[in-house]
Amino acid sequence: MQFDLQNVSVQFDSIPALSGITLQIPSGSMLLVTGPTGSGKTTFLRVLYADILPSAGAMFVNGQRTSALSRRRLVQMRRAMGIAFQDIRLLDELTVFDNILLVLLLRKVPMAEARRRTLDVLVRFDISYVREKFPWQCSMGERHVVGIARAVAAQPQCIIADEPTGNLDVDATIRIAEELRNENKRGATVIVATHDPFFAAHFAATHRVALYEGRLVPTDVPVQT
Repeated sequence: MQFDLQNVSVQFDSIPALSGITLQIPSGSMLLVTGPTGSGKTTFLRVLYADILPSAGAMFVNGQRTSALSRRRLVQMRRAMGIAFQDIRLLDELTVFDNILLVLLLRKVPMAEARRRTLDVLVRFDISYVREKFPWQCSMGERHVVGIARAVAAQPQCIIADEPTGNLDVDATIRIAEELRNENKRGATVIVATHDPFFAAHFAATHRVALYEGRLVPTDVPVQT
């Protein structure tokens, strides 16, 4: 999945959140977006999955301008993505297992295969022990890992992760970094926003851009494809 931002700006009540962002993210690449809290990282990611539209400029996903897409096409586009939200957004009335299973069923994966994939991703992320728990019974760190596992379960074309290592210990942070690199090796475009230097250190060869006060500052590291 390819992204093309052309002079994108976003304003909230006349307050600039992003200013003049121009960036291409090639299909199959990996991008690390860094910057302090409040720098615009979450807004940048929301533009990518068309949760918000640019106030100025243009945003294209696979050559299609997001502002021109119908609601149906936007849903189809997002279902080709796996999104790990900073605020996690698990459904409290469903168990951990069913939260992940639901994502697969919505993508028309047959039930038997969906259950197999759900069990597989729970093992990969070492959270099988919480599969029958409800989100409110899990720690904040466990919920973060479940959110990331849910994002990758459907083997999406693109993974977008917003501060995926909040409230995680060292071992879990390393595991998340490894799994995101594995997803990129599988061919997925992976875009991660973080202000965690320990987590970022696990992506030494990955292209990075930094946001500060809504403006993009590129680095000289080549894009990993």
